[in-house]
Amino acid sequence: MPSLSRWEFEPLVVIPLALAGGLYAVGVARLWRRAGIGRGIASWAAGSFAAGWIALAVALLSPIASAAESRLSIHMTQHTLLMLVAAPLLTFGHPGLAWIWAFGDADRERVARMFRRPPMVRAWHAATAPLAAFLIQAAALWIWHIPSWYEAALGNEAIHALQHLSFVFAGSIFWWAMVHGRYGRLGYGLGVLYVFLTGVHTSALGALLTVAPSVWYPHYVKSAQSAYSAAGQSAYAAAAADQQLAGVIMWVPASVVFIVLGLALCAAWLGEAERRVRLGAADAASRLLPLVVLVLALGSCACRSAVERDAETLTGGRVAAGKTAIGKYGCAACHTIPGIAGATAVVGPPLSNIAVRQYLGGHLINTPDNMEQWIQHPQKIDPKNAMPEMGVTDEDARDITAYLYTLR
Repeated sequence: MPSLSRWEFEPLVVIPLALAGGLYAVGVARLWRRAGIGRGIASWAAGSFAAGWIALAVALLSPIASAAESRLSIHMTQHTLLMLVAAPLLTFGHPGLAWIWAFGDADRERVARMFRRPPMVRAWHAATAPLAAFLIQAAALWIWHIPSWYEAALGNEAIHALQHLSFVFAGSIFWWAMVHGRYGRLGYGLGVLYVFLTGVHTSALGALLTVAPSVWYPHYVKSAQSAYSAAGQSAYAAAAADQQLAGVIMWVPASVVFIVLGLALCAAWLGEAERRVRLGAADAASRLLPLVVLVLALGSCACRSAVERDAETLTGGRVAAGKTAIGKYGCAACHTIPGIAGATAVVGPPLSNIAVRQYLGGHLINTPDNMEQWIQHPQKIDPKNAMPEMGVTDEDARDITAYLYTLR
């Protein structure tokens, strides 16, 4: 029988886990010290990352890891922990933001600049498109369960590590795209569809394992011979029974996880739609006013200086000072901002054409006063968003708003 007391301490697993957890803790502590506890990364998000990190440690270091070598059902439990427990919990904790804040101000900008390079930005946008994220997750799941690939992973530690890494990476990309994707909260409707489809094909794989007439992975027949001191049909029967249990583990718990998370996304989607309807009915005039002013300004302006004058008149701020303040508060570390050198980050949404958008942060009416409030107190307005409160002064907020209102 497999050992249920042996813990694994493989350096290639322990060191990355320690680095990921340590950098996250340092980044959150630094962010909370600068912006206040719970700002930028909410307490529940930090707790989510901690739970995901613990799930990773349990999957990769606990007796589950050692027992997975001889039992497919335990190995399937390990994969479920990686893809359906650790991956979403880690993603909900905003690890990218915390890891960036683990560096000092100067180093943070250098690190962020590496990820702003056009090839990196294009690759990230391509990978986190909802359909692409769905396909990446599906490919990781099905390819690694092809018998020849699965057996290769069992026989080679490097390939095995790659398998586990791809499970966590694919799961994280999938859940990030569904929850923090480019369409904001209105994209949750699309997320519900892809979560449902992912639950269907994951359950289908589990069902195939459960009802398969033969053993898929000969490795476990050999393990059964050793574990049960049996040979021939007895060992084969033990491996077949274990494979059925593994299929049920993939089939039933996976379905429950996808149903729960899918319902949560559906509730958030419906709530966002209801909020927008209320805003549309109550604030139609305030929603149209900035657009009318901007359209008139666009019609009367023929040069950049006129656009700046209109933005300054509309906001009461100074465009040039706003451009400086954007650099002062490190906005370029998270956003792509036209006119700001090196501001091509993908942590937050791009700010191109921000002046003519109807909403800020997905649901706040775009007016100069609201933009100033969003810049200064994003967590007060929407505690679920990832933008930290940076202690922006009233004057700097007006100036930044003035610059952003030139982006049409």
